[in-house]
Amino acid sequence: MESIKDIDIRHFKLTSGEELICYVQSSSEHAFIVERPAVVRCGSDGTWTFGDWFPFSDKKMFKIMKRFVINHTEVVDETKESFIKYSCQDIMAAEINDGYDQYDYDNDNTMVDTGDDEWNEEEPSIDEITIH
Repeated sequence: MESIKDIDIRHFKLTSGEELICYVQSSSEHAFIVERPAVVRCGSDGTWTFGDWFPFSDKKMFKIMKRFVINHTEVVDETKESFIKYSCQDIMAAEINDGYDQYDYDNDNTMVDTGDDEWNEEEPSIDEITIH
């Protein structure tokens, strides 16, 4: 198992003004092959958040041409951990949804009415009603 220090997660500043954090799978003389790129956003309160770079695409792998990169650097371990958690959200959500889909509601007898409980069918008097 790789240590978090060995995972190549980098922060890119692009000529378009975008800032990305992504896992660098490989690089060549002219391009980076990156996985799950996330846009870095600064909130009004000074906090940093991630967003999908291509939110309407199922693709997870992209090529970034080096001529569009102003600079890039490896991020600190805390940022790597945050990026990994962000990147795995869709996987975790799918696992949670799979768990819900497997529940058999038709054969759940935990809420069967046995008629053992007492039910007061008398209407409350006007003095017992609270009006707000």
